[in-house]
Amino acid sequence: MNAKELSIFMADHASTIVEHLLPQGKKAGKEWKVGGVNGEAGGSMSVCLSGVKRGVWKDFATGDSGDLLSLWAQCRAMSIAEAMRAAKQFLGIRDDVPLRPEPKTYKRPKRVEKKQCGEFVSEWLSGRGLTDATIAAFQVAEYVSRDDKTFAQLPFIRDGETINSKYRNLSEKRDMRQEPGAEPCLFGWHLIKPTARIVAIAEGEIDAMTLHQMGIPALSGNAGAGNHQWIDNDFERLERFSEILLCYDNDEAGVKGAREVANRLGLERCRVVIFDGVKDANEYLLNGATTEDFQRCIAAGRAFDPEELRSMADFWGELKELFHPTADTPENPVLSFGGRKEFWFEFRTGEVTVWTGYNGHGKSLMLSQVMIGLMDQGERACVFSGEMTPKRQCERMAKQLGGNERPAPAYLDHMQRWVRDRIWLFNLSDKASIDRLIEVFSYGFKRYGIRHFVIDSLMMTDVQMDGPGSMSSQKDAMRKLANFARSHDVHLHLVAHPRKGQNEDRIPGKQDVSGAGVLTDAADNVFAVWSAQKEQEDPEDTEPDAFLQLQKQRNGEEQHRSLALFINRKAQQFTTNRRRLPHIYVPFNQNAPELIA
Repeated sequence: MNAKELSIFMADHASTIVEHLLPQGKKAGKEWKVGGVNGEAGGSMSVCLSGVKRGVWKDFATGDSGDLLSLWAQCRAMSIAEAMRAAKQFLGIRDDVPLRPEPKTYKRPKRVEKKQCGEFVSEWLSGRGLTDATIAAFQVAEYVSRDDKTFAQLPFIRDGETINSKYRNLSEKRDMRQEPGAEPCLFGWHLIKPTARIVAIAEGEIDAMTLHQMGIPALSGNAGAGNHQWIDNDFERLERFSEILLCYDNDEAGVKGAREVANRLGLERCRVVIFDGVKDANEYLLNGATTEDFQRCIAAGRAFDPEELRSMADFWGELKELFHPTADTPENPVLSFGGRKEFWFEFRTGEVTVWTGYNGHGKSLMLSQVMIGLMDQGERACVFSGEMTPKRQCERMAKQLGGNERPAPAYLDHMQRWVRDRIWLFNLSDKASIDRLIEVFSYGFKRYGIRHFVIDSLMMTDVQMDGPGSMSSQKDAMRKLANFARSHDVHLHLVAHPRKGQNEDRIPGKQDVSGAGVLTDAADNVFAVWSAQKEQEDPEDTEPDAFLQLQKQRNGEEQHRSLALFINRKAQQFTTNRRRLPHIYVPFNQNAPELIA
């Protein structure tokens, strides 16, 4: 729960909170009267207890005002982060973090020989309109490389420690370097006051320095508009801000980047700031803008409109990419088996795919391998399996990753490092509610950028599958799942069992899926898995062991397709290879593990 959400919750409990913080006060109508934040006698300070302004306070003697979270911080002499923790504990709020992986290890920058801000760097920054005080505040230094190139060194300082450093060649604009293996984080943390409730995030360091100079607390990313790895590491630190001003460049990449950041940090507390039609904050400064001009642009920052109300023109850029893709156009991951990509099917964002098949025919096994193929293409996944324990899911995936029935201990350790930032499990081997799944999945998307989510299977959720009310229950569940996929621009994979038939000699169709027709009607894609159920592997047998059949694809060119597959039982892999040879997704050389990516 971020600061804005907590503030709203606290306002609903205003009476309880003010009695706890200021017990010396007394209720007067719809207000709580007290002498000040320290509980002095008198009535110069009031807190509104009801109505649209509930939770708002003002001390008329000092002019201080704010919400209940700022009041808690002032009464207890705490930072906002500390006040948030204390208020949550008092109100019984627990922030579940169900998907936290083991902390990733980063390298801290080595000590380098550097000068104080030399004349060359100082002149360059002054030419960007920055004052000596601003340059000193951000501790910009001059660094001369071994080949006698002069760089401006921009340190990323957080909690009194240098986390990263960026080096900008003043003679060659494109020569930009960072410390190898350093933690991606925001620039400027050391200048943000612990009581600040509003912060700006800019696209570049010069813009952040410009905003700071104009009296606006500001941070910036470390790698431009399209790379948001810093969110993973600074997510919790940003929770204390009730308002985040996104001051990205006023171009296509900046608009897209700001939207992506807002989606993960919370649309409700993010606003986009444009500086009177120029590209960025520093250009605005160089054009002669004053502090008042900056504050006016900040005040005019626009909130994110509801997704439901959009001009068609807003989508025309995406339309152009469909007709005329460029080298920068992101590609959707495709269906993949054994390293072979099946380009006829793309896993598009904002869609739901239903996977069906008879018990024992390998739909869960296949879906596990599909996830590996997606991770191999750079995707992140989260899996809920109410039918398998996490240990058994790990066992199956380890065999598939190495194409090996019994990977050695060192190989398993190597696989563990590979999966750590690629796949998460919803840790519940029992029935789960659809609402809780969506809540955890939403957190996984915002916190870790996960874009593929698996529910295996619908029978292991609280959705009613038969009897009175089952149709409404299933319709409601599919509506929630489809809305989740589209609103977060992710892909949801849903396993749904078919009805029991007279035999299992044919591939089940869409109409055979158990439950209401809405399951396949609402899905964007439907796959059916069927196995010939052969008793044993025969290397001489060239007849397919299984088929994967595409039975629906709402937005693709191919609406129906059947893929013949062969099974390697020891590796628990499906393959298009007639010889049933396993594929090694994660290679490993025990003698030189560092040579294997």
